Amino acid sequence: MSGTNSDLHMHSTASDGGYSPSELLHKCKKENLEIIALTDHDTVDGIDEAIQVGNKLGITVIPGIELSTKHKGKSVHILGYQLDRKDQALLDMLSVQKKLRRERLDTIISRLAEVGLFLTPEQVLKHVDGGAVGRPHVAKALIDAGYVKDVAEAFERYLAEGQHGYVEKAKEMTVEEAIDWIHKTGGVAIVAHPVYYDFDDDIKEWVKMFGLDGIEVYHRDHDNAAVKRFEQLTEVIEAELGVTLLRTGGSDFHHEDYGRVPEPLGVTRLENTLAEKLLK
Repeated sequence: MSGTNSDLHMHSTASDGGYSPSELLHKCKKENLEIIALTDHDTVDGIDEAIQVGNKLGITVIPGIELSTKHKGKSVHILGYQLDRKDQALLDMLSVQKKLRRERLDTIISRLAEVGLFLTPEQVLKHVDGGAVGRPHVAKALIDAGYVKDVAEAFERYLAEGQHGYVEKAKEMTVEEAIDWIHKTGGVAIVAHPVYYDFDDDIKEWVKMFGLDGIEVYHRDHDNAAVKRFEQLTEVIEAELGVTLLRTGGSDFHHEDYGRVPEPLGVTRLENTLAEKLLK
């Protein structure tokens, strides 16, 4: 399969996206995407539906996940591809993560009340489609209540890191633990959007010590300089450690109106040949 019609980073209502897996796949079809990965945060709940719809539409769906970790005080996301989404130990761990997210919601609601924004859990949870609750769901409830005009404003004023309504996730796993979970379930582990972290030396250590399999070189927030930076980092690590790393990428799509206007699906596309390496 030739062309540049792959997008390996997107989210559905199973976590904090705005479209169900089925709706998302139909949008992918309209964008002429041929290989995609559903990478919801800390859940695999949407993958079966995505694969079923993808089969009908002629789209190859790679099972994925985006695990939240903490490293040196910063949130670091690790993408997992081709993992066994039926693995019971993995499902049990993700169930615990889902419970912690629900407890975090109560704390966020309490902190928002301190600055005069009053929400109930029910107002937030009605936006959660059976998946894990996240800050975008709180943002939607704030819009419904008339406190903000859109998701971007909700994050900027109240929910982004450093704002009063921001609450860290409890007991976040380490980068090593995330990579280990992905490997134990047969998947490959990729560091997501590394431009967010400035951890280039650490990434090399994660490859050396924990077996990190690759880098998300291409991302909607990676400009040309960032792409060149991480292409070169990949080459340096490969030369120094004698390994072959995967290069992935995607639009990190949630919804057109979530935080960035517009945030189009498929804005960052990967060559199909790179996506096919995950299929092997």
